[in-house]
Amino acid sequence: MRTTRDDERARRICSLALAFMNASAPLPSSEVARRFYPDLSPDSFRRAFSRDRAVLDVCGMHVEEAGEVAGESSWRAGDSSFAGTLELGAREAAALEVACQPLLSDPEFPLSGDLRIALAKVSRAFVDETAGSRESRQEPRTLAPLREALVRARAARITYTDARGETTTRRIAPYGFFGLRDELYLVAGLLDDEGRIVPDNTRTYRVGRVVSAEVVEDVACEVPEGFSVLDWRRLPFQIGPTSAHASFEVPAERADDLRSAAGASGSFLRQGGRLVWEVEVSSVEGAARWAVAEGLVPLGPAEVVDAWRNVLEGVLGDAS
Repeated sequence: MRTTRDDERARRICSLALAFMNASAPLPSSEVARRFYPDLSPDSFRRAFSRDRAVLDVCGMHVEEAGEVAGESSWRAGDSSFAGTLELGAREAAALEVACQPLLSDPEFPLSGDLRIALAKVSRAFVDETAGSRESRQEPRTLAPLREALVRARAARITYTDARGETTTRRIAPYGFFGLRDELYLVAGLLDDEGRIVPDNTRTYRVGRVVSAEVVEDVACEVPEGFSVLDWRRLPFQIGPTSAHASFEVPAERADDLRSAAGASGSFLRQGGRLVWEVEVSSVEGAARWAVAEGLVPLGPAEVVDAWRNVLEGVLGDAS
């Protein structure tokens, strides 16, 4: 995905709006420059920040000077930037809840916590639900800096514990998030000590295994041209190192459904008049269970076929 100057400016203006809305105190000019205009000279920063404030003003976010802090100008969001008290009626609140509930309860939606807080500010009907949700589902504390790094096109420094229990610290370039089986994953490239992408080292990180994360302010990074996070979304049996390459016969009546479910995973080909799906497998048992659920017949390798038969025998045993 190629980003243009307009894309970068739109991303920066959105980040500015979020920063000023969430700031508990005025932001000094030096901090604004460091966070959002790290590559500009002081004069260029002042001109660019002035232009961006004009755009924010048109959007309803009025950023005003708030005096000096340590001898330099500071900035804050004016009171006119925020909506006044608003209370929805019962019907409106119910409609909003129905519309937003799928996202509120979706563990794969990275902004569900922010959405709950926003809804609680709009209507008291969401206050109790928000408090209960915080107890039942805590957002990983490392998600916020990872999300910020992605939005601002900056690198992130993470400490990560993999499935084998090995913990390492590395710098990454975030490319996108996807969800799978109630878990959130980040696709990111690996950076070397100079901030350059290490070839062939793009991988998937489970956000819940990120021990710590912080934005690397002085290292900018871009999403590769043509990148799509859908190409990295894995099926339930594909998380982890590849242990086998399996092939399945696809019944004609299941072809369309399987293509939709598989997404970019695996490849389809015709063999002797039948449709065959070939795919990488990390969990043999998981692949066997998924095949049974999808109505597929494994053709190989032997360990996948044997696991598939065991699953079927278990199902028949439970039914008898």
